[in-house]
Amino acid sequence: GPDRLERWHAKWASKQTRWHLQQEHPLLVRYRADLFGPQPRHDSPSPKATRSNVLFPLCGASVDLAALALRGYRVVGVEGVEAAVDALLETFGDEVEQAPPSVSGSLRLRTAVAPGEAGSDAPVLRAVEGDFLHLSPSAADALGLPRFDAAFDRGALVAVLPEDREAYVATLAGLMAPEGRVLLVTVEHDGFAGPPYEVREADVRELFSPAFAVRPLQREDRMGAEPHWRERGCTRFEEAAYLLTRHRAG
Repeated sequence: GPDRLERWHAKWASKQTRWHLQQEHPLLVRYRADLFGPQPRHDSPSPKATRSNVLFPLCGASVDLAALALRGYRVVGVEGVEAAVDALLETFGDEVEQAPPSVSGSLRLRTAVAPGEAGSDAPVLRAVEGDFLHLSPSAADALGLPRFDAAFDRGALVAVLPEDREAYVATLAGLMAPEGRVLLVTVEHDGFAGPPYEVREADVRELFSPAFAVRPLQREDRMGAEPHWRERGCTRFEEAAYLLTRHRAG
């Protein structure tokens, strides 16, 4: 609700967005084939026909969304801070006014089209402005959203309050297609509570195993590359990646 999002509104208002990368996330590049499976060749007759529907929960203004949208993926981000959605869509292209507006309760679907593009094949980026935890399957249906073949969670699960994790996972599971895959990036650290909050492998398995198969991909010590964690009192800071595959219903 509003209280849950208030701290993120404050961070955007004061430009405290250090967690944002200026280029595509290296783990999304490295594990793209794991997340999306074999991709059609760009010179095939209709390369966009089999492109995945991709979900970015709690996306902020990440450049990853535009990078995939420009390749023809059908990308939807979800973000509770209006200023972040503004920045995301303005950076991508020209926002298209919806008539009538696409809303479901407190959620609003916004759309931008890459500049200079037209027609049904034009790269499009869509963002749901509002609380991710309100994006139930029925709300997604009301907004005309598909079930998603793929999702990238970098900075989402680790940002939500620990007491909201089960609701977050349930929401994510409800939006994924059967056998849909999630590339999940977590952090493990000491020194401070969060965000980002520590999420260990045991936590990942406990949270996701009821709805997903869990496969660890890698773990990397980030203390050398990101010395600011030492300033926050950390003696260890590791980034871990997992591939989660949604179980088939039943």
